[in-house]
Amino acid sequence: MSGSIKDRIRRAKASPGGTATRPVRLWLAPDMGLVDRYQRAVADLEEAESAETPAPADSLEGGSGVVELREQVESLRAQLDEHSLELTVRALDDDEWQRLVDEHPPRRATDTTEADPRDAKYDWNASTFPRALLRAATVAPVLDDEDWQMLLGSPGQRGVLTHPQVEDAAGAVAGLTRFRLDIPFS
Repeated sequence: MSGSIKDRIRRAKASPGGTATRPVRLWLAPDMGLVDRYQRAVADLEEAESAETPAPADSLEGGSGVVELREQVESLRAQLDEHSLELTVRALDDDEWQRLVDEHPPRRATDTTEADPRDAKYDWNASTFPRALLRAATVAPVLDDEDWQMLLGSPGQRGVLTHPQVEDAAGAVAGLTRFRLDIPFS
């Protein structure tokens, strides 16, 4: 690796978010019929590829049925990708993480100090924390308050992202924030 330790640290700090980042793909209200057609086409292609006899040594494509199925899969995937949004999320430092946890405490069951069952296995409000975590950790694209409101919703207004999508994206942030990097050296 080139450069001094100071240069390497400066490069890391200058990276997007100044820490570990990861792309997260979200789906913005795709047509589930299109998703079904895509999944069927992929399954058909896999079946055709596994059933087909090996192509001649001078052929790169295989049979014409496989070629047509590949084109169909590519076309359907392009249509699906029109419904996607890729966010780049970053790891939070300990202070940022703790501030968010403190701002989104677990709900309490009525007339008791016990955690509400929805939050019992967390140290935070399972409804509000993932949304706040995703907002705090997104470095690209730059989204304004209106964008976030349309994505996540607000009281009385549905967002376009489902709760599981928000949880998965927030899980990616939590993974970056709390990860251990274990790269084998062999």
